[in-house]
Amino acid sequence: MAKQRTVVGSPLTPTLLKELGAFGEFPSTPEGFKPTGSWVNTYRIWTCHGFRESGNQSVGFLRIQKKASGSGDTFDLYVEQTVLETDAMLSTTAAQITCLNNEYASPVRWRISNRFFGPRGKGLDELSTAENVSIEGQAMKIEAPTGTLRRQVGTPLTSDWSLFEAAQRWDVGEARHLLVTMLEGLRIFKPGQHITYRGLPQMELGPGATRLYCFAQLGSGILPTEYWLDRSHRLLVVTSMNKAYILDEEAEKIFRREVEQSRKSYQRSRNPQRK
Repeated sequence: MAKQRTVVGSPLTPTLLKELGAFGEFPSTPEGFKPTGSWVNTYRIWTCHGFRESGNQSVGFLRIQKKASGSGDTFDLYVEQTVLETDAMLSTTAAQITCLNNEYASPVRWRISNRFFGPRGKGLDELSTAENVSIEGQAMKIEAPTGTLRRQVGTPLTSDWSLFEAAQRWDVGEARHLLVTMLEGLRIFKPGQHITYRGLPQMELGPGATRLYCFAQLGSGILPTEYWLDRSHRLLVVTSMNKAYILDEEAEKIFRREVEQSRKSYQRSRNPQRK
């Protein structure tokens, strides 16, 4: 008899993620945490394949470190992301981004590199990329090993990783509507992004109810995205259709176990006789 599978049937929220076993408890917020200061947040990247009972797994981690500057006009973000791809391959991204200290955390200068690794962990250097980018006014300069490219950009500008920082500084308790162009992965322009404050929904995360601040993002070329913050304004969860970024201090450790299992499964599929 085939195993019964129950369709999830509703958008991901912190309550639903807990019901699906995506997390147990959120880590406690460090004493003295300030969104405007320096901090490190590590997220486990979790995906839902549409059913409650199976097919849901952690597929990566994202670490964002903010270093506030003395002047306060800009700050730096250090981004590290690793994702498990098809056939036990890994894609890694590392970026250092200088952002304006505005409500969009607008990137003005960054270096980004991407690498891929095969199912045995060997680097695929022919797929590696690296870029140095700077923006002055509306002029963007992109320097890569293949040459230099210049283009005009619209403002205000943000990036998907910038929003993980900016969301922690947004005011709550008031009608908010931001309209911005987003750089996805610091490379793909997604204009017409609308961000609004959705309120303080009640979430069932354990004994008693917990209220989390929620901001919603809708726009061209993206899936609907929601940012969920605690009362300290620390970003706990970002949900986007079937994907969630879940604050988890053990994210990298859990992911490494998933990688090991995936590689073993891949090798078994390539060698059916091997036990």
